[in-house]
Amino acid sequence: MVLKSNLIKVKEEDPLFQLFFLKNDEDQSIEVLEVEEIDFTEVKKRLDQGESVFITRKRKQKQNPSQTVGEEVIEPWYFSHV
Repeated sequence: MVLKSNLIKVKEEDPLFQLFFLKNDEDQSIEVLEVEEIDFTEVKKRLDQGESVFITRKRKQKQNPSQTVGEEVIEPWYFSHV
């Protein structure tokens, strides 16, 4: 993983990130973006607008059969406000 200013980029063989923007409107709309880089300036802007943001890695469709119960699981990030 490479960290540059307000962006995080994963290696090409790694899965994409999924960003869920939970809007604070009548319909409680959700906007989903799949990106290779996370723009934290945009995330902060959305939080300042009253939206909630959920960030996770896009999971592969096929489950890895070699994964065992004892392996570490990476938790997604969730920002409810700044």
